[in-house]
Amino acid sequence: MTQVETGVAGGVSFELTPEQRELRALAREFAEKEIRPRAAEYDEHSTHPADVIAKAHEIGLMNLHLPEALGGLDLRAFDGMLVGEELSWGCSGIGTSISANGLGAAPVLIAGSEEQKEQWLTPLVEEPILCSFGLTEPDAGSDVARMKSTAERRGDEYVLNGSKTFITNAGHASWTVVFAKTDPSKGHRGISAFVVPMDTPGVQIEKHLDKMGQRSTDTSAFALTDVVIPVGNRLGEEAKASRSR
Repeated sequence: MTQVETGVAGGVSFELTPEQRELRALAREFAEKEIRPRAAEYDEHSTHPADVIAKAHEIGLMNLHLPEALGGLDLRAFDGMLVGEELSWGCSGIGTSISANGLGAAPVLIAGSEEQKEQWLTPLVEEPILCSFGLTEPDAGSDVARMKSTAERRGDEYVLNGSKTFITNAGHASWTVVFAKTDPSKGHRGISAFVVPMDTPGVQIEKHLDKMGQRSTDTSAFALTDVVIPVGNRLGEEAKASRSR
């Protein structure tokens, strides 16, 4: 007999697996015990939640999508959503601080070599290190073609100049993936991506930005003034960081 004849409808099950329910419960408990008691104070004073981040890292609620080969959990996007939902129930600002490594690490996962992944991503698993995604500028956000930051190649190095703004966790990040034009004449087709350690000479945090909400998430502007990095810090091929159909 067919499903129609028996009255049984087929379809996709949206029931969580036992592992997903356990993961969600862990995140919920953490949010209740570690985030919510601090949420109001940290939001009022724009406090960077370093202590909460360290605890989240300790119990495995950070860097959820890093592959097992690098020491990560290699979880799927849906599993990360379950965790993010619970952490944001505790406080959306603190939850963003904890989960933003996923955005910073993504370009390295997508375009980085195996050596670059080992160099930049493995430490994220070993310590509560933060990384950032440096795309937005004062005059360029969604319209990346307006980007003004540049990266000029000089032998085995690049020299970066420009500014970035509204960058999550930038004021406390170990490194940032910075997008800059290696060929300004080509617009968005001339953009490349680089891993820039935030303690490199010429990198300066200009301002911690105040916000109407999520005030416990650090959101900062920073400048790049003659910042010299090795060619080995470029992710993928030159001028391939932004593609169009």
